[in-house]
Amino acid sequence: MRLFKYVFCAGIALMFSVVSFGQKLHLSGDLQNMHLWRGLQVADGGVLTADLNLGVLDDKLKIGLWGGTDFTGNYKEFDYYVSYSVAGFSVAVWDIFNYSPELPFSKNIFNYDRFTTGHFIDLSVGYNFDVALQVPLHLSWATIFAGRDLNNDGTNRYSTFVSAEYSVFRDEHWTVDLGVGGAFALNRTADEGNVNFYGTDNVNQISLRTTYRLKLGRYEMPVFAHAMWNPDLGDGYLQIGVKLFSF
Repeated sequence: MRLFKYVFCAGIALMFSVVSFGQKLHLSGDLQNMHLWRGLQVADGGVLTADLNLGVLDDKLKIGLWGGTDFTGNYKEFDYYVSYSVAGFSVAVWDIFNYSPELPFSKNIFNYDRFTTGHFIDLSVGYNFDVALQVPLHLSWATIFAGRDLNNDGTNRYSTFVSAEYSVFRDEHWTVDLGVGGAFALNRTADEGNVNFYGTDNVNQISLRTTYRLKLGRYEMPVFAHAMWNPDLGDGYLQIGVKLFSF
């Protein structure tokens, strides 16, 4: 885990050092009534999120920082990521650090000890069929390969989330997407049962997402409503939000 600490710190230093060579900085901010992620409600109050990234190689490669907090301070997150996309394919590595006060993990962002860290490292790959085939289908696979996703004996559980999302309607103003996702673990000890990072091995996300491309003069502020059901946990949520700005 210590290696990731140095790699991501080096990546962030690179992000700010190459700006002078004509690369592109991007900044965006979102406001939403809750934070949903892979079938889970991560925060249940009003949330502000921000994304700062450097685009390299015509924005195919991005090195970035992502963070979020709710209005009460009960949810706090600060992530590092590197992503690369080309011809519909994408791959990304995220160092996700949720240091919300109620979580029983270290709140020290520099702590990468596998047994106490608040970090987990996530590798995802995906393919967007819309790019080459004009089919509005996106498939993705993501596995947590380090950090706070351990079996009882301290080995990595490698919890995995797979999903598919299809756009059932698109026009100049509206987009409607349907999605389904499931979770399982690639490695478990005998006493773990069917437990993974997200719950148990099951379908844990069914989603309906509608986006309206709201324009205010020359500014575009997409507004969305996201209904999500989790059959594994028996939960359901309706999320609404708006992209406040994007540069």
